[in-house]
Amino acid sequence: MNNLNEESSVIFDRLVDRLAKDMENTNEDIDLAEYDLRDFIIKNDAQLDPGQTFDMILARRVKPTVLRRKQESKVLITNSILYLESNDFKMQEICTQIITFYKHFGTKLDQNKEKLKKTEQDFQVQLAQCGDHHDDLAMQ
Repeated sequence: MNNLNEESSVIFDRLVDRLAKDMENTNEDIDLAEYDLRDFIIKNDAQLDPGQTFDMILARRVKPTVLRRKQESKVLITNSILYLESNDFKMQEICTQIITFYKHFGTKLDQNKEKLKKTEQDFQVQLAQCGDHHDDLAMQ
């Protein structure tokens, strides 16, 4: 059981690391897409209203979406980790209960086997005593 718990912990840690790396990669992709959009707008000489800059437009129209997507990603990964931890705990509890059940079942089986063996021995002794008693009666 301890070996299984250690193995599951290692696998769990790998999954969490992979999720964290995926989140980092996704955030980098979002940042690159934002940079590419800004670069595209600048290179195509987009017309701006007076007093506006590309940075102002991006800050107003793009940044909120980017920040929201990054936050959603963080929440999803956090929830995934919590789900994995919860299931790991539940599985450990279930396995412990199953092992305890089988241990208890095995103990009861051994006790009943011993009880049956003792009952058979007692029966054989009583059968022999009965035979001896009948032999004594027959001799008289």
